[in-house]
Amino acid sequence: MKRTSVCGLVLTALLLATTAKAAPTPIRYVLAPVLENGALKALAVDIDFPADADGDTRLKFVSQFQAETRPGRYAEGLTVTGAEAVTPTPDGGAEIRSAPGAPLHAHYRIRPGYASAPTTQDPTQIRPIILSDWFYTLGELVFAFPAGRRDAPAAFAWTGAPEGFGFASDLEQLDPKSATVNDLLESVAIGSPRLRVISGSGPDAGVRIATLGAFDRFADAAFADMAFRTIRTERAFWGDPATPFLVTLAPLQTRLIDAYSGTGRTDAFALWVGTALPLDDLRRLLAHEYFHTWNPDQLGGMGKDRAAAWLSEGFTDFYARRLLLRAGLFSLGDYVQAWNEDLLAYGVSPARDAPEARMAENYWRDHDLEQMAYLRGALLGVLFEGQLRREGHGLDAVMRRMREIKRGKPDSALRPNFEAAFKAVAGRSPLATIERHQVRGERLALPADAFACLTLRMVTQPERVLGFDRDATAETGVFAGVDPSGPAYAAGLRDGMRLIAREGGAPNDSSVEAAFRVADASGQERLIRYRPEGKATVTFQRLSIPPGLTADQERRCVRTLSGLSAISPAPGT
Repeated sequence: MKRTSVCGLVLTALLLATTAKAAPTPIRYVLAPVLENGALKALAVDIDFPADADGDTRLKFVSQFQAETRPGRYAEGLTVTGAEAVTPTPDGGAEIRSAPGAPLHAHYRIRPGYASAPTTQDPTQIRPIILSDWFYTLGELVFAFPAGRRDAPAAFAWTGAPEGFGFASDLEQLDPKSATVNDLLESVAIGSPRLRVISGSGPDAGVRIATLGAFDRFADAAFADMAFRTIRTERAFWGDPATPFLVTLAPLQTRLIDAYSGTGRTDAFALWVGTALPLDDLRRLLAHEYFHTWNPDQLGGMGKDRAAAWLSEGFTDFYARRLLLRAGLFSLGDYVQAWNEDLLAYGVSPARDAPEARMAENYWRDHDLEQMAYLRGALLGVLFEGQLRREGHGLDAVMRRMREIKRGKPDSALRPNFEAAFKAVAGRSPLATIERHQVRGERLALPADAFACLTLRMVTQPERVLGFDRDATAETGVFAGVDPSGPAYAAGLRDGMRLIAREGGAPNDSSVEAAFRVADASGQERLIRYRPEGKATVTFQRLSIPPGLTADQERRCVRTLSGLSAISPAPGT
């Protein structure tokens, strides 16, 4: 017995030693500001990592991020300590020759992607913002990594900032036991002496709101309250506990129109918002981006060609509206208005009949095709929800089943998981509908009862024509390309008038009066109002609340549309 015990102890010690020896060394990242005379000029990145076992290591950036085909283009001045030879590569990285497994230290800078503050004319988040007193960037644009090691353990530190220079990133909440290079890549970071951070408490503990800039129409506290309520509601939908989460809000200078964009991260979402945008306009964006915490990552793999974007983006839009209604952040009227915007956008889109193959091939190159994935997917969500509701089921059960499938099969893909989950819930396949409307691109007309207790009808109205060159006007702030035969000219708008503010109008909708406050050559201000109606017509579906709906019927209607009851009685019953 004594000999057995000794052997057991020796064997245990050997196993522990082997395990300790086999534990991989984390790839260590350090991010720091580069300041000259107190002004921010660049971001410095330092990476410590071991060379590959054969001594040939490639340091690289991701090959594509959204429409950016060379995300590493902003890296400069790369040096590698511990290498025998370093050959720069076009993506911003390098081929490194060294002793096998040698400790390597890479250093480079990230230069600014903008010469001045970004505007609503360029709301996409594919360039790093580095201005004199603030920066804002995503991990894909900043961090290089050794090829083949995206799943390797990683660690992060922010350093070198002067006192009072605020910093916020989801990298601050990394779990040191499980953090990987992928977490660095799917991150957001924002910093400035002017950065403001609100931290949640109670049921919102762990949630931080980091805000920069001044917004004309809402305060930080109001934005934070809306974000907290959105996050609580979506976590409850999935039955998930509170976990650390970061929301960043950076400003876009307004040019002609208000605009915004958002990018979902694993444990954060990053927002760019026009400074004149009202708070209510951010509700859908917040709800959409937070829902990306689950869709697609926890429901199924996306693939590289974006063919499943109708599921990842369109269904996310469907649930943004559903859960805003559930949270009380949308009234029934808000819900109707949000869907009418998309029904109209779908009806007038030049990409409405595009087949899936063309959408996937040109997704990042054609905004209309990219947008069609959102619109068509959201409408398919309505269509499937209506079908399931009539059968006594609901789309919510399908989404939760998809999550179960993904947990059991981590490498499974989004669309097959949807098909399997739908069949498990409904007892039939959704493939015929997907093939018809998504794959072939046949026009989708929702049935009259698609929204249960709301009224859906087909309408025809004049197409929307602004009557001037919108892009040229937005670029300079001076009206250009005013069409003498158009409605703007008839209302008194002329080339050379300076735009002061947009005071009316709605995207795609000719029934809403356009209004612009302008200044003429003498500096005199005037308000130009007109109906932006063209000669052609467009036909689309429009949603409305039935007249005479009682308060009780409205409450039941809201419960149905927010997924809290499977079947709603028709108004008046």
